[in-house]
Amino acid sequence: MPSSLPPRFVDITSAKSSQGYVNVIGVVVDLLPKSRSAGSSFVITFTIKDSEFDVDPWKGLKIKYFNDAERFLPDVRVGDVILLRSVRVRPYKGFPVGVASQGYKVPWVIFRQGQGSQTGVSPICGPESDEPSLQETAYANSLLNRKLGIYSAQPSPVQSARFSTPVATVSASRSSRPSFTQRDKFSLIKDVTPHTFADLVVQVVKTYPESGKCILHVTDYTTNKSLFDYTLHNEDEDYPREGDTFNYLSRPKRNNWPGPYGQMTLQVTLWEPHAYYAQQNVKEDDIVHLSNVHIKLARGSERVEASIHTDRLNPDRIHVSVIDGYDDPRITELLKRKREYWKKIRGDDARLGKDAGTLQNGANGSKKNAKKKRAEQQRKKKETKIDEGQIEIVRSVQVKRNEPNRNIAAMHPAIPCRSLADILANESHNNALPGGVEYRLPFQNLCYRATVRVVDFFPPKLEDFAVPYNPEYAMLSGSESDEDDEDGDTIMHGRHRRRRLWEWRFCLLVENGTPPRGQPRERIRLFVSGPDAEFLLKLTAVNLRQNERTLQELREKLFILWGDLEEKKNTHPGGKLDPQSLENPSGRPFTCCIKEYGVKCEGDHDPDAMTDDDDQNSCGNEDCLGWERRFAMFGTTIMS
Repeated sequence: MPSSLPPRFVDITSAKSSQGYVNVIGVVVDLLPKSRSAGSSFVITFTIKDSEFDVDPWKGLKIKYFNDAERFLPDVRVGDVILLRSVRVRPYKGFPVGVASQGYKVPWVIFRQGQGSQTGVSPICGPESDEPSLQETAYANSLLNRKLGIYSAQPSPVQSARFSTPVATVSASRSSRPSFTQRDKFSLIKDVTPHTFADLVVQVVKTYPESGKCILHVTDYTTNKSLFDYTLHNEDEDYPREGDTFNYLSRPKRNNWPGPYGQMTLQVTLWEPHAYYAQQNVKEDDIVHLSNVHIKLARGSERVEASIHTDRLNPDRIHVSVIDGYDDPRITELLKRKREYWKKIRGDDARLGKDAGTLQNGANGSKKNAKKKRAEQQRKKKETKIDEGQIEIVRSVQVKRNEPNRNIAAMHPAIPCRSLADILANESHNNALPGGVEYRLPFQNLCYRATVRVVDFFPPKLEDFAVPYNPEYAMLSGSESDEDDEDGDTIMHGRHRRRRLWEWRFCLLVENGTPPRGQPRERIRLFVSGPDAEFLLKLTAVNLRQNERTLQELREKLFILWGDLEEKKNTHPGGKLDPQSLENPSGRPFTCCIKEYGVKCEGDHDPDAMTDDDDQNSCGNEDCLGWERRFAMFGTTIMS
């Protein structure tokens, strides 16, 4: 077992949950090469862990080390143990990152495996770094031993100086066999070669569950000339064997292959226990991490395929995991390649006049026309009834003006409501350091209840309250999204058209439900989006410019929320309404739940561009610390 942590050091889990300067020691499990940062410095990015080294490398602590001189960067390799003193841990895009900025030299020490089973080698010390202590060296060596699966029967001289209990001996057959984790390296599909092992980050194209195994067809949108060539127009060429030795499985029809075409798709056969996990959790289009993938040649063929067998050393270990978050540059690059690939394919089809979605577009157009025709018939039928004297009955109930709207309910009724002034001036944001330095936190992740009244909203047109949404492009910057390339209510997903996803996204300007007379009215913006908006409206987001019925339902819902505010807003030129002019807004006050959170300012706060004065910002607010305070509505619903 590894020795205990040296004094003044913290484990990786504790470091990830903290903010500030920490001392850490860990094994490098993931590495990006040295490169130029967004600023003037060089940067090397790597991930360290102190347990479970061969699974889920993104669950470790990511380190970004910057320096103007490339020679001062730690020259680490995957499998090294690195010691870092006073590295700053801070959140970036919701994830903790250890940052060594270019203006502050973070001392580092590298421990590297020697020849054979020798681990007691001289450490490699960085600039202005002291020699490691006996305890630090012992702990680093124990991590190396644990990483390699080799435990020596005789402790090293350094270990003898600190520990009197010898380390347990492992059988020679295990110690002499190199572990898979030594050979496992992240690889693109274009770089895999037979008779090797690799780690892959890929997207699932097709799944074929079978008894005792599961076959995945995966891609990362890179080309390998040793893979099967999925051609678009050649109907005579056979598909590769789907893992069925005796050809019991019927080959799929050509028009069922979703793409990508060419030599981009790798067939991976999963054996137990990986197969059972994949059958229960992995779906087409999921992005997955596959570790310890055995690359080999297909039987009787020169084509490359792959498999993941049962881990003999740990039979219960799963080497397949579905990636839910996208905070990994490898996933970002995969999705960029995917987008560019399908852009090119659609462009080629358009030039050749062979757009694969033409027939389906015609079918979709017919369905849309039928829906429009039915909606028009229902509207005319309703107008006919009104002409015949049948009018809708509208209930009128006399209520007190400032009584909270009973048609709007908020969760957590036991929590008392707070005024907007109390929320904005929350004293819990004030903090003080031991040296007497006082500062105010830019935001905290807190929740409140308040009674408010809507005085304005954005965007000015209700038709814009729902926006198109692509979960893959959501992680990319707005300039990189190709949503503008799509028309109508469907989008191209690969070569096939799928219904476009829509999401609620709007903002409400609110004030206290009963503002005190003679005092300024505190107002805040409440953002409403996604599931919180669906809970509020009890409506699924759609294209409101093509769904008159949903737009009308939305207008009726919002009338309950803000009265005739929309009518007043429409009477002003350009839909611009001065909220200060609403001395008597018609909307009744209601109780809602509010959550406070923070978003990155638009100034230069990217860790990749950190400098010696990285705590300053260019957004104009000296107290923001790189973050903007925002509020959103949640847990509130319109009952009627």
